[in-house]
Amino acid sequence: MKKLLVVEDHEPLRQGIVEAFRRSGHIVVEAEDAETAIQFISQESFGIVITDMSLPQQSGIDVLKAAKQTNPLTTVIVMTAHGTVENAVEAMRIGADDYLLKPFPIEELELRVSKALEHQTLVQTLDDLRQSTDWPHRLVGQSPQFTALLTLIQKVGKSHATILIQGETGTGKELVANALHAASPRAKRPLIKVNCAALPEPLLESELFGHERGAFTGADRQRIGRFELADSGTLFLDEIAEISLATQAKLLRVIQEHEFERVGGEKTIKIDVRVIAATNKDLKHEVDTHRFREDLFYRLNVVAIVLPPLRERKEDISLLAQHFLQRYTKEIGKRMGPLSPSVLKMLEDQPWPGNIRELENAIERAVLMTEGGTIEPKDINFTVSVAADHERGFRIPAGMHLDEIEKQAVLAALHMSGWVQKDAANILGISARVLNYKIKSHHITHPSWIRHKPPPQ
Repeated sequence: MKKLLVVEDHEPLRQGIVEAFRRSGHIVVEAEDAETAIQFISQESFGIVITDMSLPQQSGIDVLKAAKQTNPLTTVIVMTAHGTVENAVEAMRIGADDYLLKPFPIEELELRVSKALEHQTLVQTLDDLRQSTDWPHRLVGQSPQFTALLTLIQKVGKSHATILIQGETGTGKELVANALHAASPRAKRPLIKVNCAALPEPLLESELFGHERGAFTGADRQRIGRFELADSGTLFLDEIAEISLATQAKLLRVIQEHEFERVGGEKTIKIDVRVIAATNKDLKHEVDTHRFREDLFYRLNVVAIVLPPLRERKEDISLLAQHFLQRYTKEIGKRMGPLSPSVLKMLEDQPWPGNIRELENAIERAVLMTEGGTIEPKDINFTVSVAADHERGFRIPAGMHLDEIEKQAVLAALHMSGWVQKDAANILGISARVLNYKIKSHHITHPSWIRHKPPPQ
């Protein structure tokens, strides 16, 4: 666990945050003012610093600067009241990694810290890559397609050009986006990611461009969008084909003019952002069927990177499998021998519809479940079925991530309960409050829920 520093002069709030993270197993140090916090930062190494903006004498900006000067990899999350939103934006420009508007539920802060720790691990990896001659550390392979991909990443990564990555689910589009950002002149600036398929249309526009207070029903505070947060860095738009034609028009303007307005706002905001987009669909076909704007397609397709499916990279399967075996035996703490020729042959013969992600999860599960020191063919499972009840069920490909599995389980319970949240919570064996939090975090909506109806245009 990384060590956390909590800087907050309001004692009840500070104690509540400290207690929550200590219960989670984190080592937490607390400070009631910036001077004490800066002294701690000079003496100890912190993975996460959570600081209020308004502090006695010195401010949260001073804490932020001290943390980043001491260790640029320290993640700083700032907390701010309604009246200091612009200060929070300034903090983000200086180098803060995230911010929260008070008041907020402690679960939201815990979620932000969890994501920050994941991102910190990625940043450390990318920093290692930039200092290494073998920079594509997690890009594993030896096939001609893979070699050509590395050459292309090295060539176009140095530019500021917009890039479109196309490939089936699980082929590593996000990993390629990470490598492109790491190879670019913007490598030390933010890499902000948005999954366009995970958000309903009204929320997506607000997520991308932000909104002003009162812009629509429920907009009780100003929100800074992902474009603004990515200023001077890179914005990765995953599943770009899923956005509506109306949002496509606004996206086109941002890419062309490098400016936009927040939803409900009149102030034009100038930005310098490199856009990397990705999709598992044939975007040219989407244009031909009038589901995607042709002008936006050409703006995105300045440089095209097409990732081949794993079944067309059979030379890479054994290397990838051994790579994942080494990673997960180290993480889990098991000692295991290399994969046998019979297991490798079986893996190479599989079609892998979930591509690299499915292979990775198959190896991880085999490492977890194998009792001996060697993985045998019987230890490899390619698909897991989960039944929600006797009549309804959903199938989970081995390549599906835990977050998506949780979302599918919540959706299955909601279907079974007729979208009555209390009944769905009983099916899942959780409280209604926890279910409501998961519904919000997965952006699940339904017309029968009045509070989840999209805002009026």
